[in-house]
Order: sequence, then C-alpha cells, then structure tokens
Amino acid sequence: MSSQPKCLLFIVLMMFAWTAQSLAATQAEQTLKVGISPFSPFVILSGDRPIGFSIDAWGALARDLEINYEFVACAGVADKLQRLKQGQIDLAIGGITITEEREMRFDFTHTVFHTGLDIMIPSTKEVSVLEFFTSLVTGKKTIFLAGLLLMIVIAGHIIWLVERTSKKKQTTFKHDYFPGVFEGMYWALITASTIGYGDKVPKRWSGRILAAILILIFLPLFGYFIAELSSDLTLESLKSNINGPDDLWGRRVAVVAGTTSEDYMRKMHVYIESYQKVEEAVNALDQNIVDAVVYDAPNLMYYARSEGNKKYTVVGKIFEPQDYGLAVPQGSPLREKLNRAILILLESDELENIKRKWFGK
Repeated sequence: MSSQPKCLLFIVLMMFAWTAQSLAATQAEQTLKVGISPFSPFVILSGDRPIGFSIDAWGALARDLEINYEFVACAGVADKLQRLKQGQIDLAIGGITITEEREMRFDFTHTVFHTGLDIMIPSTKEVSVLEFFTSLVTGKKTIFLAGLLLMIVIAGHIIWLVERTSKKKQTTFKHDYFPGVFEGMYWALITASTIGYGDKVPKRWSGRILAAILILIFLPLFGYFIAELSSDLTLESLKSNINGPDDLWGRRVAVVAGTTSEDYMRKMHVYIESYQKVEEAVNALDQNIVDAVVYDAPNLMYYARSEGNKKYTVVGKIFEPQDYGLAVPQGSPLREKLNRAILILLESDELENIKRKWFGK
C-alpha cells in the first residue's frame, strides 16, 4: 500500500475518533445533573426512583425541553445549594425557597409553588387518673409534697397538745391521742388550704397564734404546690393554645438548620432547637424535647395527614409567605428555557393538575 492511501486511512480514523469523542462530550453536556433531597411530598426517595410533586413537575419540564438528566441525591437544601455553587450539579429542585440572600448567589426560575411557614404540635389528649397520681410523685413535687405533709403532721400534733390542756368541754379536739391527733392534722390541712371550715377552732390563744402562723406560711406553700400540679396536668392543653407564631414565646421550638424557618424564628428571638433534617425535628416533638415544630407548611401538613392516628396537628394560618423555585448558577442560559417551559405548564393547567395529585383540592 502506498503512502498516500495510508495517510488517507489515518485521517479517516482520526476524524472518526474525534467525531465519537465530540458526540460523547455533547451527550454528556446534554445530561443535566439535577440535585434533589428528601422533602415530602415534593421529593420522596422511595424505591429505585424518587417520587413527589417536584419530581413530576421536573419531568414535565424536561419533556417539553427535550433534555436528558440524572438525579443527584443530596442531604438537604443547604447541601444542594453548596453543590450547585461548586458546579457539581446543574440545577437544584424540590422546595427551595426564593430569598434575597439566595438570589445574590444563584438565579431562580419563575415560582412553581406558593406557600409559607406553619406550626405543628402534638394532638392533645385527655389526662388519665393514673397520669394524675403519677404527676404527684414526679420531679421536685415529690420533695415538696413530702415536706408539706410532714409540716401538717407536726402542726397537727402541736395544735392537739395545745388544745388538749383546755377543758374538755371548751376544746373542739378529742382529748385522746387517737383520734385527737388526726383531728389536729385535719385542722392543719384545711387551715393551710382553705383557711378552715369553722368546725375545728382553737380555743386557747396559743392555738390561735399557731393558726395564724399556719395561714401565713402554709397557705402560700400550698398554693404554690397546687399551681405546679395544675401546670403539669394542663401541659397538653397549654400546647393546644398555640395558634400562631406569637404563641411560641416561652416554648421550645424545633426548626431545620439552614432553612427559612430557622431564620424567621431567630428574628423572633424564640428559644429554638436546630436539627439537620425535619425527621429529627419531628422525632424531638415525639419525645417531648420540644413543644412545636416550625417548618414549611406543605411538609408539616404531609406529616399530619400521613399519621392515621392523628398524632400531629398543624395549627393556625400560614405565615411568612414564600415561593419555591428551581435554582441554577448565576448567568445560566438554562434559566430562560426553564421559565418558558414553566409558563407553558401554568397556561396548560398541567402544573395545577400535578398539585392536585399531591395536595388535593
């Protein structure tokens, strides 16, 4: 074979290799890496393929734009945005709130979902008789109750000793130890709690002085004990009084770190516990570590509806309105294409049908 045909064959092979490489590169460029993270019911990582509102909405957009894509699982919103900033993914979807601070770092598409924040609390329950008596002997009330009973026993003995020296016809207490001491303790108890019924009255001045001391000392202590007991027994009822963000003062509130719920609660100067995942926040609510969870309303409503035993209740009206959009790097040409595709979905009511599928009417 002459050198000329060999040269032509070499050129053809080189062109073929370059073409194959170019096609592979083009194919790689057309396969978008889409960042997602668990956020029910927008993104639910179930089985081999994720499902949810955002997954369906993105599928419709990708279909209209005729683009290939692959999902990249991320830990949360903060992780998605960090990967987007580092160029590890091409766009991020799934319940991403459009904020001024985020807009300075990324570009967002048109709004695909209007929502806001809401509050979830445990469903209230009735206090049983067992819980009532258990509450008497838990925590600091145990020591307080023991001390109160001891003081009543001592006061009952003192009033009996003082009054038994009176003439039997003048005293209202039995002269014998039994039941005289029990009458004295009964008198001490009703004096400490209700300032007496009048059926047992000390006749001697020393007994009256003791009664005055009991009223001045025992009555405030008894009232404090009743207040503590009432506070514990009505804890569940108090939780049900949470109807909005203003009712969160003095409560322990769970939020998800790096989200708008954390930002909002910090501005309100409410005591918060930050968790990396909403599942961790809900678990803290189960264990009574916190009194309420503040998070995006659709996600909390999903949790409340998914519990057949009505374990949770979402209360109040949605506050701190916010919009969800798709995030892309600043200056990305993909934003304009996505915006046009979103408008098409809105005008055709397809996006509205997807909402009804996941959220109902």
